[in-house]
Amino acid sequence: MSRASTLILLGVLVILAPFSGFPVAIRSLFAVIFGACVLGIGLSMRAREARHTMESVSSEARTMQPPQSPSSV
Repeated sequence: MSRASTLILLGVLVILAPFSGFPVAIRSLFAVIFGACVLGIGLSMRAREARHTMESVSSEARTMQPPQSPSSV
């Protein structure tokens, strides 16, 4: 399951948690667990995006040619 699908599933679970019929203590525990999962997935997605951006910047820097010095006659 992809990270985006997992985030959608966690969002649905967060929406449905108040209507689950569980005691308040268990619902609070679920909220903390779901929130921690969302935080972890969000941070991993952000780190992956930052890593991808840095790779694209460094690959562009490698493909650029250094300036050519004028040739002497």
